[in-house]
Amino acid sequence: MISCNNEANPPAVNYSEDVVATPVPFAPGIIATEDNSEFELTFSADGRRVYFSRRAPGEKQAIYQTDFVAGNWSNPTRAPFSTNRDETAMITPNGKYLYFGSERPLPGKPNQGNFDMNIWVMEQTASGWGTPEPLPEPINQVQVSGEQWPSSNNNFFFSNDNETFYFTTMNRGSESIKLYQTTLKDGAYSEPEVITGLFDDEKFWVYSAVISPDGQYLVFNSYGAPGGAGGEDIFVSKRTETGWSKAKPIGPLVNTTNEESSPRFSRDGKYFFFSRAENLGNYEYGEWGIFFVETEFLNLASIHNP
Repeated sequence: MISCNNEANPPAVNYSEDVVATPVPFAPGIIATEDNSEFELTFSADGRRVYFSRRAPGEKQAIYQTDFVAGNWSNPTRAPFSTNRDETAMITPNGKYLYFGSERPLPGKPNQGNFDMNIWVMEQTASGWGTPEPLPEPINQVQVSGEQWPSSNNNFFFSNDNETFYFTTMNRGSESIKLYQTTLKDGAYSEPEVITGLFDDEKFWVYSAVISPDGQYLVFNSYGAPGGAGGEDIFVSKRTETGWSKAKPIGPLVNTTNEESSPRFSRDGKYFFFSRAENLGNYEYGEWGIFFVETEFLNLASIHNP
């Protein structure tokens, strides 16, 4: 099991009474449903509340929340702050901030492109989450006239130490979605630095990246990258003395000829979560669902040390 060493007392919560050796839907009928698309999730600092993205047929996605009480998940409700097309929530390990992606317009900065999302943040207060505020430039970049997705589009901001953050975007003028790193210090974010070398060819996207709670593995999804099973697959890179290693596919336990994306870990690292949609062919896909498996069965160490 991967354990978290970034918090003094990482929560250990069993989300299943059974050993989960192969991926199965997460909380079927409650979080993973048949009629909606569910994808991406984040846990509260104590691991007992989860926020996830849900898109009902014909509607925009929104962020929902549910609580784990006495071994069961409560009926999900739409999060009070989710008032637009919202997704990709992420709570910092200390529970102080919640970041999420939203299509809501930035004050005084109208979008002139075809589709633009930006990252917003809320601070935890005594009465709940505060008012959402957009992140500053150069993290958020509003699309200019004629610009199309995924250029200058941001929706997911990740940290597992409350200080170093990672996000993926296609910067204006670039040809692929890349991974960037920034540091939050004294209330300001440092100039983002691109992380390269995950693939031999930089044309392959790096998307929805997270780092395992122990800080050893960078996990993300990419489309059509070498070694994948087809379409969208999940890849793993290992931390080394000189940076991140070349990415390798996470393996057939997760990657299939269907679409796999949005890798996530439970707070204590015991469970690994991802989203999957059936590949119907001709670029048509079924509804997304959230799956989970115990991390130990991924054998992440063996991926880079065969």
